Amino acid sequence: MSSHLIQNHFTATGIVFNGKNEILMINHKKQRVWLPPGGHIEENELPDEAVLREIFEETGVRAALMPFGHDLSVAQENCRELARPFTILLEDIEKDGCHNHIDLVYLCRALNEDLTPQDAETDGVGWFSCEEIKELNTYENVVKTAAKAQRLWLLARNTT
Repeated sequence: MSSHLIQNHFTATGIVFNGKNEILMINHKKQRVWLPPGGHIEENELPDEAVLREIFEETGVRAALMPFGHDLSVAQENCRELARPFTILLEDIEKDGCHNHIDLVYLCRALNEDLTPQDAETDGVGWFSCEEIKELNTYENVVKTAAKAQRLWLLARNTT
């Protein structure tokens, strides 16, 4: 593996919860697996803007980012904090180390629950419980990430 052939792309993914604590998933046309909505961060786009754009484009759901982590209160005139991802994953897309996604995964709350799938990239969208996600054709890291996200989501909901 030579370094000039490695492609690292920054992506943003949203673990989006609805009022029933279900998670929004898309059936990804190219990968042929169920995934949370997300995609590449465009040039000059902020990651927390990219995740909300991708969620809406792929599913028709408008979402809000859930606060995660500590507010460092460093904001001033020319400096502000961006929303923190819930986790950051390095995903080896081709399984050869040459095409990687550095995936910033955010916890989100659905502002609407009506689904309008984007036919170009998805073969369907839906709301699923963590138990149902275990039964979907997906990656093990998606199952684990969804379960961890749900624990944090429920904890956050119970403390507010």
